[in-house]
Amino acid sequence: MDGIRFERLTGKGHHYPVLLHIGSSYVPVTEATIKELKDHALLPGERFLELLVDKLGYSNYLKERIRAELKKTGDPVTQATVLQGIVREL
Repeated sequence: MDGIRFERLTGKGHHYPVLLHIGSSYVPVTEATIKELKDHALLPGERFLELLVDKLGYSNYLKERIRAELKKTGDPVTQATVLQGIVREL
């Protein structure tokens, strides 16, 4: 599946309660990181994407994968708006 999406795991006790899917790969995400993204969900789209890539891309390789997937699926600013809405609902 192309694109970037978040998935909240069901149940309790997960150290990483959210997964960020990047194409066919995924990255585990802590609740603290989700809270920080929520706190910044009203930033302009491009700034939010910078923050998202910085917080979730813990290696240069991963940062490039996130950016490449965003470019593959269309306009990054539109993607940012969609991701901001999803993050607010997590």
